[in-house]
Amino acid sequence: MRFMKIINILYFSLPFLISFMITLFTFANVYLIWFTYFLWLSIFVGFFNFLTFFIMFLRARRYETSLVGKYQNLRVAAFVTSYNEDPEIVKGTLRSVKVALRGRGDVFLLDDSTDEKIVKELSEFCKNNGIYYFHRSTRRGFKAGAINDALKQIDDKYDLVAIFDADQRPNEDFFDEVIPYFNDEKIAFVQVPQKYTELRTKVAEGSRYQQNPFLYLIMQGRDYVSAFSLGSGTVYRISALKEAGYIDESSITEDVSTSISIHELGYKSRYVNKPLIWYGEPPTDINAYFIQQSRWSFGSFQVIKKILKSNLSFSAFVDYLSGWFYWLEAGPLTLFQLLAPPIFILLDIPIVRINPALYALIYLPFVVFSFSFYGLVMRGKEYGLKGFLYHQFLEYMVFFPVTLSFLAWFFRKKVPFRVTPKGKTVKYSRQLIAHIFFLILLYLTLIKGIIATYFTGNILLKDALIINVAWATFHAAFLTGGFYFALKSNASKAMPRSFLTAAT
Repeated sequence: MRFMKIINILYFSLPFLISFMITLFTFANVYLIWFTYFLWLSIFVGFFNFLTFFIMFLRARRYETSLVGKYQNLRVAAFVTSYNEDPEIVKGTLRSVKVALRGRGDVFLLDDSTDEKIVKELSEFCKNNGIYYFHRSTRRGFKAGAINDALKQIDDKYDLVAIFDADQRPNEDFFDEVIPYFNDEKIAFVQVPQKYTELRTKVAEGSRYQQNPFLYLIMQGRDYVSAFSLGSGTVYRISALKEAGYIDESSITEDVSTSISIHELGYKSRYVNKPLIWYGEPPTDINAYFIQQSRWSFGSFQVIKKILKSNLSFSAFVDYLSGWFYWLEAGPLTLFQLLAPPIFILLDIPIVRINPALYALIYLPFVVFSFSFYGLVMRGKEYGLKGFLYHQFLEYMVFFPVTLSFLAWFFRKKVPFRVTPKGKTVKYSRQLIAHIFFLILLYLTLIKGIIATYFTGNILLKDALIINVAWATFHAAFLTGGFYFALKSNASKAMPRSFLTAAT
């Protein structure tokens, strides 16, 4: 076990050590040696992320969901969690869960709402529809605390507990498909994909496309080894959950942290890639999207200490670490990538001392291959060129809020648990000011870079300028697309059509 921990820590350290060694030989300005280091780190973390994606692809090719064994009569406690949500959304979910259960257990609404009107309306609805209503006077532990408190109060007659967010509605055959997996005593929980259906804005569409590679490939690759709970659409074996110490209340992303605790105990998890959720509310404007991504990234940064201390197998460790590397690249390391061309072109300050042709010869083939491979493996997965562009446009927008999350984690600041707003129009996020600043900076870089490239007679300088202009163009194009999505999606949004056909 000790040897495995050493291997895990060594793997974690590799991109940092390699970047440090290369920085010593390539820094061009002693005052910006730290910037050179983080620029190289962005490259190697990106390489490690691609390597993990490639491994997931190979594993996903062997993915199957076939079941063997007879159906067990397991009792289910189905929890729907809510906090000041639109009562109509909650009611629709409660109806769907009750229909899916088909008498195999009971439905519980865990309502932490502070709005008295919502509390009264939902409690009366539950009373009239045979649904247990739980309401707390404190929000200790937030969603995780509500689940734990309810688990400690319900009878021992339940074998499984299913968790659904207020906007995640299961199909009628949800439990028919999921329960048989618990024939295997090693299975601690089963996770199904969360489906976004209310695609009323560009941000909502981009959110759906951003989820597709994760849901259709990465989670399939993690099946049985490290597939983790997504917080909704999860069915736990209650005994395993209790053995792991219940849901982790110390992390904003309690689902991931709890999954680590369960996998450390030697339990396995299954990812059932079937459309068993028929309704889902994605973030519909840029403010809601920033709130969602900030929470996810901060929670991921939070659990790195737990990952490094864990007794996970090497495969599971790499899988969990990939989430931390992903957010590190999406946030602070992307910030360094955005700043590099302006520093070189606008301020005439070299950052990396390397032959431009050598850089292009080594790095360009990797960039082309990684994008081509990504596009190839995502064919036929409701993605395509449109999905790729929408995904990248929106993902580029998170560099600033994710960087703020990273700094909050690094300096150990407390971050409040914020639910992603649903079905509401909100004002523009103040964080868009940062995106406007970077857009102006990149366009000024392009103008000066193109002019400087045309007039310089120095071949090495010309090559360096071309590379930096190319990167500035790349960044500006995706950032512009994301900014357009942000502006377009903040128009008033119509009521979801699904309300007209909610399950009864």
